[in-house]
Amino acid sequence: MGSKSIFDRVIDFMAFLAGLLLVAAVLIECLEIFMRYCIKKPQIWSMDACEYILYAIAFLGAPWLLKKGGHVSVDIITERLSSRARIYLGCLSSAAGVLVSALICWFGLVASWDCYATGVLVTKTYSVPKAYLLPFISIGYFFLLVEFARQFFRHMIQLKEKR
Repeated sequence: MGSKSIFDRVIDFMAFLAGLLLVAAVLIECLEIFMRYCIKKPQIWSMDACEYILYAIAFLGAPWLLKKGGHVSVDIITERLSSRARIYLGCLSSAAGVLVSALICWFGLVASWDCYATGVLVTKTYSVPKAYLLPFISIGYFFLLVEFARQFFRHMIQLKEKR
């Protein structure tokens, strides 16, 4: 095995962080169950904390999942195509992924900045600045964008090799 690029290491770290957050959410829910049913003193913060954790997990883990090929695909269609057609379809889907990821990343940055500048709060049990939550979208989609671009170029190399 070759050495991993810095990008791959960052994606792996983000996935590791998502795993740690998942463990934290499970522990928080176990604490909540214990406090609610054994001690009869439920914690008012646990539901909100788990919601924010699950939100962060989605954006931290998505680039790693894409890199590993774990996203949903419709194999029933692609397995009936020739290998060349599969490569073209891979190019098309990767290019679409780059475009969509770039748009969401950009609008996430704009929304994050706007919420920071105006001081928008998410008010549930506790008030949390929305500017703390929105950057997860841009971070996740930035890494998705780069991974989609890498996949696009891999497909292009495969096309050249098929000639």
